[in-house]
Amino acid sequence: MVAIVLALFAGSSLSAQGAKAAMQQDPACQSLTPVSAGGPAPKDPETVVVRWLGWTNYEVAYRGDVFLLDAYYDRGPRMHPIGVAPADIKKANAIFIGHAHFDHMSDAAAVAKQTGAPVIGASFASEVLMKGGAAPRQFKAVRGGEVMQYPGVTVEAALGHHNVIATTVPQGFLEKQAAALEVASLQKPLLDAEKQQLDAVRARGSRDPKIADEGVINYLFTFGNGFHLLFADSPGPITDGQRALIQKVPAVDVAMLPYFDFEAGIPPLVDLVKAFKPSTVFLGHHDAEGTMKWASNYPAALAIRDASPKTRTMDVIYRTPVCFNAATKEMFVGW
Repeated sequence: MVAIVLALFAGSSLSAQGAKAAMQQDPACQSLTPVSAGGPAPKDPETVVVRWLGWTNYEVAYRGDVFLLDAYYDRGPRMHPIGVAPADIKKANAIFIGHAHFDHMSDAAAVAKQTGAPVIGASFASEVLMKGGAAPRQFKAVRGGEVMQYPGVTVEAALGHHNVIATTVPQGFLEKQAAALEVASLQKPLLDAEKQQLDAVRARGSRDPKIADEGVINYLFTFGNGFHLLFADSPGPITDGQRALIQKVPAVDVAMLPYFDFEAGIPPLVDLVKAFKPSTVFLGHHDAEGTMKWASNYPAALAIRDASPKTRTMDVIYRTPVCFNAATKEMFVGW
């Protein structure tokens, strides 16, 4: 115990066993409160804390910095509560938006105003942010190829592509699937007040059709001397920008990847896994209201295992801290 503490304060590299022990004792790895909402930050300078905040929202905490990936916390009526509201988010060093559809950035303006954090994303997010009251100086437009530096962290942007799942199934299939799930879910029709609430959320996003080809951004984070984390919030066809990332980093340690549309969504998800070869995958975008509409991760995880036997798939509850040591790459899952 004493040796571990001394090593932490000295900034020494720890063995895998020592790294895991340190994470087990770190309050940041035991708290359900995100760092952005006032929870404890990681003590060890090598600890990276990842929290899934529903849909494709993530918080990544490292060396006193907090990075938010997408910002869609107020998801409208009947969605499962994440446990934090937009008003709870008080600290962020940067907000990275994968693309400007409402279900990826509806709360970005509010969080940017509260935290003062810059928002990084494709140009399509700009108008939405300004309408939401964010200052123009807080937005940084990227197109892919940009490199951003933070203390101990490098972030590279790459142009991805929006999903094309609708083109891979028979015409009308997804609509029929949605209608069947609606009936099976036993959900009553939305009340007028709920419709207004949902309309207000959807208005905080862009519907520009150019987003599909020009507005989906992936982000590759490199922590310390080589711990790689990839964030992608739409499972489109592999692009030249993504291939360029793969040339630099043939395999990543952690990937946040989207999974939706049930069986139809598994093939493009597996393609991303094959391309980036992650050691650990977090799946997002699959959680919807009720239970019938919440896609089980099990079929997707089995498909990932078949394609990449050494990749582990995380199925964690909202806000669960998952800690990684950037030096040893040891992982610890808190409660």
